[in-house]
Parts: sequence; C-alpha cells; structure tokens
Amino acid sequence: MKEFDELVSALRQSREKCPWSNEKKIEDFIPEVKKEIEELERAFENNDTKNFREELGDVLMDLMYIAVLAEEKGHFENETVRDSADAVRRWNEIKKLEK
Repeated sequence: MKEFDELVSALRQSREKCPWSNEKKIEDFIPEVKKEIEELERAFENNDTKNFREELGDVLMDLMYIAVLAEEKGHFENETVRDSADAVRRWNEIKKLEK
C-alpha cells in the first residue's frame, strides 16, 4: 500500500521539521479526534456528502498521526497497521467476488 507508506513518511517528516508537530503527544489528539468524529456524525446525519468526506479525512489523518506517535513510543510498528488495512481491503475484494 504505497499511499499508506507515503502518508506515514510525510507525517514522520513533519515531526522532524515542524516544532508544533514535534511537540504533539498522543493525548493531545484525543479531544481533537472526538471533535472530528462529532463533526463526521453530524455530516452523516445531515446527508452532507461533501462535508462527510472532508470530516472522514480529518478523522483518518488524526488517527494516522496517532499511529506515528505510537510507533515512535515503541507501541507497535506501522507495518502492523498497514497489514491490517491490507487485510480489510482483501476481505472486501473477496466479498465482492462472492456476490
């Protein structure tokens, strides 16, 4: 999953180059993720497809940032996350073939 690896690489680089980014901790993202999920839910409830897509991107970006921070702390390697995402993609492909 080339795109996943590129995103992780970009987030790592931002950690190295940006003082604001470098100061962030996992716990700093928890309130942000909650806020973004609430916005995602509102967009879904309002059938606001454009805003739903944007909010989903915000949630995913925050979660990816948390994954990079967790990897830095030695909690896991992001290859584990990528492998999980790849497994979901393959599962979806199998389900499509079953129809």
